[in-house]
Parts: sequence; C-alpha cells; structure tokens
Amino acid sequence: MDVTLDATLAVVRSFAERKRGKAATSIQAGTALLRDGYLDSFALVELIAELEKRLELSLPDGALIPEDFETPQVLFDRLREL
Repeated sequence: MDVTLDATLAVVRSFAERKRGKAATSIQAGTALLRDGYLDSFALVELIAELEKRLELSLPDGALIPEDFETPQVLFDRLREL
C-alpha cells in the first residue's frame, strides 16, 4: 500500500473542513481528531469511505477502529500496517 502521511493529511483536512466546518490548515500530524472536535463517531464511517476512494484503498470491514483516528499520524501508521 503506497499511502503517504501528506496524502492522509490531505484527506482528513478536506473531510473535516467539508463535514465539520473546521479550518483544514489547523490539522497537523499530531492533532487530536476526536478530542478536538474535528471528527465524531458518526463521521468515522464516512471518513473511511473517503480514504478508500481518494487513496484508492480497499479496506476490510472492521480494519479501522476509533482508536486508529486518534491523530492523522496514528491513522497513517495504521493504514501502512494494513
């Protein structure tokens, strides 16, 4: 799987801006996505679908859990493991 941190950040930023009305530029690799309100539990499924589409991934059902969305860095690390 050829996913980069920059590509992961780009998807997370655009998703947060479009769905949550949060400024995308403030999201960095270590930003706490759930705690800081960029994502909520309902948005995770939508973000997974967007990651699959924009990063051309095919993720197995249940491959990502809420803890994988702690920060963009954690998400990127998890995507690389899959």
